[in-house]
Amino acid sequence: MPNHTSISAPLPGTLTEAHAEIAALRAALVDQQKLARIPAQNPNPIYRLGPNQQRLFANPAADRLATQLAPVEQDMCREVVFSWAMESLATGEEIQRQLQVGNRYFAAHIVPFKPEQYVNMYLTEQTALVLAQQEQAAQQSFMERVLDTAPVVVFVRDADGRYVFKNAAARALWEQMTEPASTPEVAATQAKEQAGYAASDAEVLASGEQRVVEVNLTLPSGEKRCLQTIKQLLRWENGEPHVLGVSTDVTELKRATDAATAAAKARENFLANMSHEIRTPLNGVLGMAGQLAKTPLNMRQQELVGIIQHSGKHLLGVINDVLDMAKITSGKLELAQDAFDICEMLFQAASPLLQQAQEKGITVVANRLQDSCPNPRVVGDLQRLSQIILNLLSNAIKFTPPGGQITASGYQVAETPDTLTIEFSFADTGVGIAPDKLERIFENFTQAYADTSRHFGGTGLGLSISRALVERMGGKLNVVSEVGKGSTFSFCLTLPRAKETPVAAAPVTTDYDTGALRGKRLLLVEDNDINRLVARMLLEEWGAQLDEAEDGASGLAYATDKAYDAVLMDIQMPGMSGLEATVAIRALPDAQRAEVPILALTANAFQSDTEQYLAAGMNDCVAKPFDEAELYGKLAALVR
Repeated sequence: MPNHTSISAPLPGTLTEAHAEIAALRAALVDQQKLARIPAQNPNPIYRLGPNQQRLFANPAADRLATQLAPVEQDMCREVVFSWAMESLATGEEIQRQLQVGNRYFAAHIVPFKPEQYVNMYLTEQTALVLAQQEQAAQQSFMERVLDTAPVVVFVRDADGRYVFKNAAARALWEQMTEPASTPEVAATQAKEQAGYAASDAEVLASGEQRVVEVNLTLPSGEKRCLQTIKQLLRWENGEPHVLGVSTDVTELKRATDAATAAAKARENFLANMSHEIRTPLNGVLGMAGQLAKTPLNMRQQELVGIIQHSGKHLLGVINDVLDMAKITSGKLELAQDAFDICEMLFQAASPLLQQAQEKGITVVANRLQDSCPNPRVVGDLQRLSQIILNLLSNAIKFTPPGGQITASGYQVAETPDTLTIEFSFADTGVGIAPDKLERIFENFTQAYADTSRHFGGTGLGLSISRALVERMGGKLNVVSEVGKGSTFSFCLTLPRAKETPVAAAPVTTDYDTGALRGKRLLLVEDNDINRLVARMLLEEWGAQLDEAEDGASGLAYATDKAYDAVLMDIQMPGMSGLEATVAIRALPDAQRAEVPILALTANAFQSDTEQYLAAGMNDCVAKPFDEAELYGKLAALVR
């Protein structure tokens, strides 16, 4: 064989391995190419930064960002990010920063590769998030300023009583309360108050309902404050319950309210005392005049007795007007709700004044309500409505000269199945009222002209009371007037219809003595000699057997020793008052004597007084100066 050199072929196994290695390299190259495309496809900017402000790599998103920046902004950003890059290379630690690029915000995540001396910086845009956070921070700052500016204490406490929020007022108060108490007594009071706060918090947390509490707050100095606090359940985002409190310092308001209440009480007491001090002797005057009128008198004596009775009743009317105004201004006037015939009421109220008008030479024209209102039964306060009619009609008579005319009218202006609307009108041809004086006539103790009282008399309360009563009934008192031509007062009221069948009224008779008191044993407890004499003369005239006590203690002694059919009890007496004596009688061990009927004889005229008497155990009440028929009727009812 020829001798020559040849290249040996690779073994079959070796060739296969080479092919596999080449395939693997190609696959790795493809993977690397895919990975290399990731930065290019990433919508977020990616940079590779080297030392000495070298930009080794920037993806397309980074290039687009650069084109959106002005040269000055580019320089500022370059300086900032390279400082971060050098910091990360120096420490070898990843760092997180926030980068503002123009009006855009990015989160910067910097990853160092220290051996290679470069860093990768990944930017994620957070503009919307940052703007939302800024807006939220601005709103929170604004709300904090609002709460800090508000002149109220606002706080939030958790279920353990820890404060988690205080506004400026709450922080200022807290600083005061953290000072040491001036005395042990103050410290003890504060501890008791704190327990009360915690208890009210617990109620809100347990019930979930809003609570309004008025709390006393004792400062370390001992000064007392009063806070009205609204507490409400407030839940955290995680559902944890808290108490939101809003406190207003009402110390001065409470002091003013207490002062006003004390002033009103003092005024009420003054009026009650005035009523007592005037009504008590007036009861004697009118009572004795009534007894004198029952005796044989000549014409001159009858005239003098009549003057005494008329003057006494006029004085009683003045007192009643003052008391009515006091009731109205203090909100203690109560309206009855009784069924009555309004046509009959008008007739009864106007009848006493018609004769007075005729005696003065005044013509009275009446337009009857019954002509327009066939079914006139309503529900309301008969006495107060009569009072309004009397005031307006008597005013018309007072200010109308002889020869003048008064027109009194009642009209039904509307009706429903349940209500009647009625207009009342009183027109006169009197002196009239100037336009600038029309409103003043409704003020307390005020009349249209300075000399009105001197020429016509009166207190100036009638119209004030009438307007107030009309308003309490849901109407309005109006006036139209012209000087020299007269005035017209009118008002409309809507009243409920009376549902029940009318009951025939008992015939009116002056002979009220039915003999029901004859032989009855009565006890009179009264400290005023004259009033005892008046009552004695009446009761003996009615055939009653009477024992008299000059004060509450003596009256209790009589009621303890003897059995009576009824007791007439004065209220205001020295030592033991009538109320105290009544309570003591009701507590007697003898049941029969403890249950004796007791009739209060009072010179006070407030409804609250009457309620107090009944609550003390009295059965009924008669106001001084008392009407003989009323006194007899109530006593007869009690002894039965």
